[in-house]
Amino acid sequence: MLHDLEDLPLDHRVAVRAAQSRLHQEFAGAVGADTVDRVLSASWAHLDEISRLKHHVPLLAERYARGQLWALARMNGHREGVPAVLFVDSHDAGRAKMAKGLLLQQVGEQVLAFSAGTSPDLEVPDAIQQAMAEVGVSLVASFPKPFTPEMLQAADHVVVFGDAAELSVPASVEHEVWDVPDPRSASLEEVRRTRDDLAGRVAALVKRLGLT
Repeated sequence: MLHDLEDLPLDHRVAVRAAQSRLHQEFAGAVGADTVDRVLSASWAHLDEISRLKHHVPLLAERYARGQLWALARMNGHREGVPAVLFVDSHDAGRAKMAKGLLLQQVGEQVLAFSAGTSPDLEVPDAIQQAMAEVGVSLVASFPKPFTPEMLQAADHVVVFGDAAELSVPASVEHEVWDVPDPRSASLEEVRRTRDDLAGRVAALVKRLGLT
């Protein structure tokens, strides 16, 4: 699986094997075992580059891989269950991440919510984490994730923020563009205004999707 698995600390090697086993079981019949291994390996490598996440790589790599495998499974026709909503902006460190958190807060397990960036940052700014924590949404363990075309094809509904609007969304996928300022370099007060704007938009989206 991971070509440098033997170079990892013992506890990480054990975690990789355990994650591999769980994902093989979870996606049996939907995604091939080789694909599961490849996605988990790529997820681990991506996260291992983010220094602040070093101690959390085992848990986060499995979560990240699961999201990628979910997209592939849905592309392969396994679309049962709750609707999938994808939020995309350039950096996945502000609006998309905030919107995803607010959606999950409002409807919980009634939806699969994902966010991604076309050029993801390495971390979510402190002001954004603080503003979201004020309304009960923790982004402490969140990290920007790279966008893949498979995500678009797997989603039922896509929300694109202005600076990523050049994405070519498949005609079969419902999508909309939200014109919301990028809060990554904004003051805490400005981030709060963006948060409240997004909360209203998310509430309206929930109604449109029939999730209330």
